[in-house]
Amino acid sequence: MQNRMVGGILSLCLGVLVFSLQDPLVKAVSSGYPVTEVMAIRSIVALPILIVLVHADVGLRAILSKRFRMLTVRAFIQFTSYTMYYLAIAALPLADAVALYFMAPLFIMVLAGPYLGERVSWQTLATVLIGLFGVLVMLRPGAGLFDWAALLSLGSAALYGFSQLMARKIGDTESSTVMAFYQNGAYLVGAAVVAGAFHLAGITHAVHPSLEFLVRPWLWPTLPDFLR
Repeated sequence: MQNRMVGGILSLCLGVLVFSLQDPLVKAVSSGYPVTEVMAIRSIVALPILIVLVHADVGLRAILSKRFRMLTVRAFIQFTSYTMYYLAIAALPLADAVALYFMAPLFIMVLAGPYLGERVSWQTLATVLIGLFGVLVMLRPGAGLFDWAALLSLGSAALYGFSQLMARKIGDTESSTVMAFYQNGAYLVGAAVVAGAFHLAGITHAVHPSLEFLVRPWLWPTLPDFLR
């Protein structure tokens, strides 16, 4: 039990490190490539790795889960969450986008009661209120400095928080590797559908950095950019 706990802590720390490295890389390519292409390439690279992990963990048959619908819904919630977060990164200072995204644990605490039936103490609610006050200080509404992209980061945090509660609910029967496989599939399919929709509509440019990152046409990546 102790070894599993230590392994879980180390895995969490490694995951946070990877995501921390990912954010500046996405920021770096946001001025030249569309977010859908970034997510599609990421998904294609991750696919064979995830197939190996699923096979080693629970076997590939586990992908054909009886909870296919819930896994799929959760995966596309994750796709929407990360797309919104990446769009926020394109317009906001990275520190601000990340700080707003860190509201996710507070959303988890608030939603744990109604969704999972867990009891939420008054101390938890007080923590949430303090966190919301901190967000208002960061957003500075009415100060002439507000950028609506901040709402993308907050919305992303809310969706991510809810997806984690869904993972808690289905984690009794589904492995983390299977959930990650579905997420990766949603990123790939979702990115292709969104990019195709804007292409067919003829929308290729926008004024705001977040929207430009969303609608920009796909480009063949240079080798240095692809290696990122």
